[in-house]
Amino acid sequence: MEGNIGNKPKKQKTEEEHFVWPWKGILANIPTQLKEGRLVGESGSKLRAQLSSFNPLKVNPVWNYQGHSGFAIVDFATDMVGFKNAMYFEIDFEMKGQGKRGWEGRFNKNGEELFGWVAREDDYQRNDSIGEYLRRHGNLKNLAELERDEKVKNDRLVAGLLVDVEVKNKNLMELENKCAANEVAVEKIMQQREQMLCAYSAELEKMNRLSSDHLKRVMQDNMKLREVLESKKKEAEHTNQKFLQLSTMERERSRQEASRLAKEMKSIDLASIERQKADVEVWKLVKEHKKEKEAHMKRILQLEQQLHTKQKLELEIHQLKVQLEEIEVMKNVGREDDPAWIEKFESMQEELKDKIEEMEEMESLNQALIIRESRSNEELEDARDELLKALEGRLSLAKIGVKRMGEIDQKAFKNARRLKFGKSKVDEEAAVLVLKWQNEIQNPAWCPFKPGPDGKDVINEEDEKLQYLKKELSDEPYCAVVTALLEINEYNPVQRCLVPELWHFKEKRKASLKEAVCCTVNCWKYHRRSRN
Repeated sequence: MEGNIGNKPKKQKTEEEHFVWPWKGILANIPTQLKEGRLVGESGSKLRAQLSSFNPLKVNPVWNYQGHSGFAIVDFATDMVGFKNAMYFEIDFEMKGQGKRGWEGRFNKNGEELFGWVAREDDYQRNDSIGEYLRRHGNLKNLAELERDEKVKNDRLVAGLLVDVEVKNKNLMELENKCAANEVAVEKIMQQREQMLCAYSAELEKMNRLSSDHLKRVMQDNMKLREVLESKKKEAEHTNQKFLQLSTMERERSRQEASRLAKEMKSIDLASIERQKADVEVWKLVKEHKKEKEAHMKRILQLEQQLHTKQKLELEIHQLKVQLEEIEVMKNVGREDDPAWIEKFESMQEELKDKIEEMEEMESLNQALIIRESRSNEELEDARDELLKALEGRLSLAKIGVKRMGEIDQKAFKNARRLKFGKSKVDEEAAVLVLKWQNEIQNPAWCPFKPGPDGKDVINEEDEKLQYLKKELSDEPYCAVVTALLEINEYNPVQRCLVPELWHFKEKRKASLKEAVCCTVNCWKYHRRSRN
């Protein structure tokens, strides 16, 4: 049933002619046959396939009390394209003489050809199963009414879309402002990161320089000691050769001298062994220091990488949200049926979900690492406090002990009083002076400090009390008081109380927890062997 689709349908009467809407066509004279007491005919899907050139949506056979009535209703699209297809459908049947007039004026009542036409007002008012079906599934409308309703609907849609576009534009401007603010914040964070890296590099370079200088000094001291040991050995060998040339009487005297020299040689060898052990310890400390620096650097780089990854994820999430807002705007302006836009929208939603989950996982990992590091620091601090309690009150444990930061060194005052007044009552006078200046140091009202070039507090050498101390008691007590002031200003500048600290007395520096523990264990082993 192919029609001449290329020709435009003629206008039927006027625009005031009423049609059944949604647009429907009527098929008549569908072949039927009696089966099991009821009439049956072709299915709607087969009829729809025969009418495929007119793009029908569906073909519905009409049934009555006898079964298939021999009629079917053809559903077309509700828009003007559907109306044109319906008219092409009617014209095609009319051109073959199988339209409505052909059906009503037919002579051969038993023919098998199909008849078809568009459902109008007279069909709608019929008192049979056809009219009942049309009244149940449609209404009467003319083209003018449909155009007027379509115009009202389009106007409402355009007004709604304009409001949506205005809201989306406002949201887009807010998102752009937020994006600009985030970019400024990211730039500021990157600047701070660069400053931190520069400061860390400078500090690392300084530590490397100090470590290198210390190692050079140790090596120079070792070289000097080796030269002294070599000279002593040569001197002993020379004396031994002379001893062989002496007479019997002189040999006895020289034997005693040789015994003394042998003891000296033994002590020198022991000193050499101790120096070698010290060298080994120095190398161990250098290696440990290097490992600690590498671990610290690795930790900083890891934190920077995590910060960079987090900032990158936040920026990607923000960009995805902006793109989703833009796609939502395009969707609301009439592209909701575009499969490409729908697929892009769904893929971006999935990507945004993955990014948010990845960021949440990173936040959880960072939180777990922070908690773990905090617990480790608390355990180390508790161990340090317990070690301080155990060592406090003892004189020292080998090279490591407890020093009260801010306490004056009494030896400086004893030496100064001894040089000035001799040995009489040196201890008593020195104790009185130490007590006096210790009270001055722990007095918060006295502040002999001034800001230094790097922002840190330095000693104000113009302070009246310090000038008096230097004038009356010489440089050594002055240096002891200055050292105590700097220590107490570093450890407890507000309350000015003495603070116990693990101290390496031989190298005059703060001792690490590891050094203190190792020294304590070694001393315990030594005393245990001594008791056994």
